[in-house]
Amino acid sequence: MTNDLIERYIYAATKRLLEKIRADVSEELRTIIDDMLTERCGNVTPSEKDIRVVLTELGTPQELYEQYNPDSDKCLIGSPYYSTYKYVLKIVLICASSGIALAAVISSLLSGFGNTDFLTVNSFIIFFRDLFVKLFETVPSVLVWAFAFVTILFAIFYHKNVKIDNTGNLDNLPPVPVKKEKISKVEPIVGIAFSIAFLSVFLICPQIFSFIVTETNTWIPIFDIDTIHSTWYIIVLFGVLGMTRETVKLIEGRRNKKVMITSIVTNALSAVITVIWLARDNILNRDCITGYFTESGSVIPAVLSNFQLLFMGVILFALAIDTIDVIVKTLKVSK
Repeated sequence: MTNDLIERYIYAATKRLLEKIRADVSEELRTIIDDMLTERCGNVTPSEKDIRVVLTELGTPQELYEQYNPDSDKCLIGSPYYSTYKYVLKIVLICASSGIALAAVISSLLSGFGNTDFLTVNSFIIFFRDLFVKLFETVPSVLVWAFAFVTILFAIFYHKNVKIDNTGNLDNLPPVPVKKEKISKVEPIVGIAFSIAFLSVFLICPQIFSFIVTETNTWIPIFDIDTIHSTWYIIVLFGVLGMTRETVKLIEGRRNKKVMITSIVTNALSAVITVIWLARDNILNRDCITGYFTESGSVIPAVLSNFQLLFMGVILFALAIDTIDVIVKTLKVSK
């Protein structure tokens, strides 16, 4: 049958298809719609309401376009990954913005109040000027990196057909998770925020790890800033591994083998990276620390001279605890 609404519907669904298949698809859709209307109305002339019901059941023009488009699988991120991609991207961008802003504030405080008299007009001017420059320089680039990370991750999921849910087939629907299986959304979101905070601190303000010289009111960084900046790729990789682990938790929402294996692999790689990064001799600002304590006649505190080992131990311990926790909880729910 011929109807203006049907023709507009078919046109909207086929107008972006290749010309060589557009006519055939249009004719096929007309046949499908006619059959559905006949099944619904029989010999009675379909009303406008009947036509709208049938077209609604058939799907939106965009859905039909994606169904008939031979290049639909060539998009960067398609269904059913796209909706989850937007959800994760929003969380990562919010965490990234917050983390960068916090790191910029801390860095500006150190530079604004660390080398001048506290609470003077000049210190406030230095603080806000430095804060503005850091935000202007770092926020756009970090947001681009965060966007790229999530996009690349989900593009791999999509093109490698990594299953992130089983809701597309009634026979494969997962059971409703019991309480002990569920992963609260707060847990992975906090994990993502921590990973971004780690990136922000070491890429923007590694001088936050400092001790103050009270006589001159100056801050002496514990880490060698040049070495930290030169090893940026290790810091980024560590953060990416952490965000990958937490993103999988966020997507799955339950404790299962996929979450466990992802956590074990990413934590193991993070541990190796941590040892490689912190085992180097030039990671600490030993010249400044030694020079200051030598001049002042003090003895270098053991905790300061071994700070890199202490810091390494804290990270490795946290990774080990997280791995054990994931394994134990997963084995409990799988019994």
